[in-house]
Amino acid sequence: MRLRTVTLTDGGTSTAVHDAERDRWVPLVPALAAAAGDDAALAAGARDLVAFLAGGAAEREAAVALLDGSAGEDFAASFDPAPRLPFQPRTLRAFSLYERHQIQAARGLVRRYLPKVFPLATRYESLTGRTFPPLKPKPLFYAQPIFYMGNPLTFHADGAPVPWPSYSRDLDYELELGAILASPVAPDTPAREAEAAVGGFVVVNDVSARDTQWREFREGVFGPVVKAKTFANTMGAEVVTADEILPRIESLAGKVTVNGEVCSRTSTAGMQHSLGAMVAHASAGEPLQPGELLSTGTLPNGCGLELDRWIRPGDEVELALDGVGSVRNRIG
Repeated sequence: MRLRTVTLTDGGTSTAVHDAERDRWVPLVPALAAAAGDDAALAAGARDLVAFLAGGAAEREAAVALLDGSAGEDFAASFDPAPRLPFQPRTLRAFSLYERHQIQAARGLVRRYLPKVFPLATRYESLTGRTFPPLKPKPLFYAQPIFYMGNPLTFHADGAPVPWPSYSRDLDYELELGAILASPVAPDTPAREAEAAVGGFVVVNDVSARDTQWREFREGVFGPVVKAKTFANTMGAEVVTADEILPRIESLAGKVTVNGEVCSRTSTAGMQHSLGAMVAHASAGEPLQPGELLSTGTLPNGCGLELDRWIRPGDEVELALDGVGSVRNRIG
């Protein structure tokens, strides 16, 4: 089921559900009012998208019944169709689950910032048929899911401009799949149980300042995830419920488009660790709460660094995942 949060014409907000059969968006708050209903299953979810996800199958069934009961109603005038953030994340844990991205991104950093070393790495790989050893992820990458804590307060909505930070020259996009927790997770929850806490998915663009990332990686104390990562992210306007995505989570096709031109195609195949392992590791020693966002990390070929194709101020970037949605923003 596809969901959005919309602004109502009276100034309030509502969870909106896509009525696929009639190809319309139905905001639940005015739909409930029109039906003169007091549906306990939808009472909280109608005003809060994460609460809707927490309701699970019962919430979805109640929404379908409401859609069918209001088949003749037109709610288009009751809400503003402009996209907005579907929810405000409580936290952002940005994982890195793709070995291929790790290697290609490391190769891209060397190409960009160590141009004298890059030919040596290329020649080694050409002669041996193996990855240049310094480009491979460190052992911890293979032993457990790794992540950094991002800034949940700097998310921009689909269609919103993304500011170019004053301290960076090399800005980049990153296509990622975001998982939204809909249920609490107790400390040290096993992977199988942890996966069940995911209620929905959304497309995420983890905007990155690559020159700042390089300096933080080489010269800093806390690694390449401080000012290189915390200034901006974007999120699609639509959330898709977990029941539609989990059965094919490793076969979602992805696409990157810059200024209308398709730059790369990718997919979610090849995760080093499962979604359940990702959530379980986040819960190690600490509880997790509904509304926290966990992203998978960049899909292979999902950023300009890997492709050596750099965006410029004014470029329009669109990132899409089949079955999940897309997010489009003008950069700088």
